[in-house]
Amino acid sequence: GPSAEAIAAAEAKVAQAQAQLDGVLLGATAKDVQSAELGVTQARLSVENARRQIAAAELRTPVAGTALAVQAQAGESVGATPIITVADLANQSIRFWVEETDLMNMAVGNPVEITFDALPDLVFAGAITSIDPALVTVDGTLAVQAWASIDLAAHPAKLLSGMTAEIEIVAGRSEDTLLVPVQALRELAPGSYAVFVVKADGELEMRTVTVGLRDFANAEILSGLERGEVVSTGTVETE
Repeated sequence: GPSAEAIAAAEAKVAQAQAQLDGVLLGATAKDVQSAELGVTQARLSVENARRQIAAAELRTPVAGTALAVQAQAGESVGATPIITVADLANQSIRFWVEETDLMNMAVGNPVEITFDALPDLVFAGAITSIDPALVTVDGTLAVQAWASIDLAAHPAKLLSGMTAEIEIVAGRSEDTLLVPVQALRELAPGSYAVFVVKADGELEMRTVTVGLRDFANAEILSGLERGEVVSTGTVETE
């Protein structure tokens, strides 16, 4: 686009044309006046055109932030490929991927715990802020792409764009709860469970229980058992 000097030159031409018009008006014919007015109009149009070109050449980022990379030089022709990377460093977030089979175990708002490879002794808290609506390909495998916030209040460390990290998603949380090993559960029907309680005389009593959160090792018991009761995890055959 034109420079500020070019606009100034165009504005000077407007002033010159206006001066010529003023001089013509002092005793010129109607044709001379019309010609001078046309010159002023053309000069003004040149100024407006120069200003439009400058406005069209100005790049505006859709978000406030810091330019991290510029992949083009002044005067270079560019296409649809991104040439400028902008990041909001005041509100940092992290992009991560999970297998598509884990989609049911995550949702926006789930807390996350983040450990950066460069800062292995610090665990940053955060929460899932968005989950992309389409799968992406990561190392040749389809995956779910999501984003999470990073809370720097506890660890005001300097984080750099492109750092790698391990993220643990907290799909559910329960404190001061009753746990039993998952091996103790006996599924009676889909979603219905029981355990065998070891009585004082060594006999087993089947007890229906309500199961809450569970992982690969333990299951939360919401009802059906009391703290301190002993449950059986199965039988072991010996020779």
